[in-house]
Amino acid sequence: MNFVAILMKDVEAARAARREVAGMTRKALVQLEDAVVAYTEDGNVKLDQTVNLTTAGTLGGLWVGVVVGGALGLLTGNPALGLAGALASTASGVAAGQFMDEGISDEMMKKTSRSLKEGQAILFLLGGSDNPQLVLDKLSHFEGEVIQSDLSDEVVHKVNEALKQL
Repeated sequence: MNFVAILMKDVEAARAARREVAGMTRKALVQLEDAVVAYTEDGNVKLDQTVNLTTAGTLGGLWVGVVVGGALGLLTGNPALGLAGALASTASGVAAGQFMDEGISDEMMKKTSRSLKEGQAILFLLGGSDNPQLVLDKLSHFEGEVIQSDLSDEVVHKVNEALKQL
């Protein structure tokens, strides 16, 4: 997995680029672990995340609890067990979702984004591709500049050449 942060001209461009990358994941051209658009609003950094893992964990836990608790309630003739199972699984789903967030650190994204000018955005991506040139070609019409990455200097230079400079 590679990490890259791209300074974009505005929030809509960052979201459009993220949608483009998401479309490539559906075609198996990119393996995307995390994609976040960060921007400032009224002086506060906002993170527009694609997947809220706490919410996903909550919903997953709720459904497991309903199924397991419902089965226990039916087998024992005690419907209260069904409700107790749903509540317990929901709580464990919330906890699991909070600890599962192994993507890009929220704190790092907020720290990096504090210096954004009003209207600008940063697209944070964590993922990989077997065909990076195709990804560059697809993203080349978005204005941006790599500001942080674990890529080699040569690759960062290629990405910056493909992206129009701000």
